[in-house]
Amino acid sequence: MQSKVVRILFFMLVFLLVLQLFGKNEATPNPQGGLVISSKSSITLGKEVAITLQNLTAETITVKNECPKNPLTVEFYANGEWLKKESVLKNASLCEDSKDIVLLPQGKSQLSFAKWDKDLFAELGKYRISLNTTLQGKEKVYSHEFEVTPPNAFQRAWDAILFRPILNTLFFFIAYIPGHNLGWAILLLTTLIKLILLVPNQKALKSQRALQVIQPQLEALKLKHKDNPQVLAEETMKIWKEHKVNPMGSCLPMLIQFPILIALFYVVKGGLNVDPQLLYGSLKLFDPATINTVFFGLHLTKVNALALPIVLGVLQFLQIRLSFAKNKSAPQGQAAMMNKMMQYVLPVMIGVFAAGLPAAVGFYWGISTLFAVGQQMVVNRAQ
Repeated sequence: MQSKVVRILFFMLVFLLVLQLFGKNEATPNPQGGLVISSKSSITLGKEVAITLQNLTAETITVKNECPKNPLTVEFYANGEWLKKESVLKNASLCEDSKDIVLLPQGKSQLSFAKWDKDLFAELGKYRISLNTTLQGKEKVYSHEFEVTPPNAFQRAWDAILFRPILNTLFFFIAYIPGHNLGWAILLLTTLIKLILLVPNQKALKSQRALQVIQPQLEALKLKHKDNPQVLAEETMKIWKEHKVNPMGSCLPMLIQFPILIALFYVVKGGLNVDPQLLYGSLKLFDPATINTVFFGLHLTKVNALALPIVLGVLQFLQIRLSFAKNKSAPQGQAAMMNKMMQYVLPVMIGVFAAGLPAAVGFYWGISTLFAVGQQMVVNRAQ
């Protein structure tokens, strides 16, 4: 069980690190007073453009909602002059959550251009984002400049090997499902991935069960060789080899699912307003505006901070309980207390983790957990 906890925590950590890598870095402040507009100084082509607005005045500043038109003024520097760029969303439903941004004195807020990225920032070069506002009865303009740069080798490999295949598989299902429902597409994608990983996952669960069986021997070794880490490591390896247990063997299925979650996160965060250049063949002609993002009342492109996290927590709790079932060599003492604590703490952590993400990501994780519950039951019955 401890290895399972480590794997899940490792997965969550890597997920957050990659979001940080592909997401926003520390903002570069604009030196102008009054209102500060900031963002990364360079943003990779095709990635989300987001800015931070910070009000350093004693007045409240309101940024009017312009949706379906792009927020604020965007300009591109070409041939020695600034050229204004505009984008209007074709899918009006993407504006349902849009509202005015109210900046209280000394307050700040994030503003994302994800829904307009592919139209506004499709070229490499210098961009300027400006806000016109009125302060102390005077019209003022605040601006911020940044560069859109080409992707590096790692990002190109990520897109070519992982992101684009997963994205295209998801859009293939969406395009050919009657009603173009995102929920059914995610369900089919999850089923496909689980079928591909069926054998590795089954081996991973068996390895985890075997690790539970030898846990008392490992605990005894820790006490016997507590003052000799080298001998402890050698004896532990012998036991693993004798029982054909690989503690890291179950990490591979988890890591394979990882890029799928990342892909879903970025696809739905932009309201499914995907750059057609990322799609293959005839999928380039598919209109994202026709996608139905509601699945049995669940809005998959929006954050569901209550019902879905609770369901995910319950499913995770059930999976953990099943992993303890029929364990004749259950750990004692501190290890038992650790397992019992994680049995309740880990589901809460999963729920909190999902509460800040678009519901599509949590929905995929929930379907994956249901498959895992079924596989765990099969492994339990076989013993």
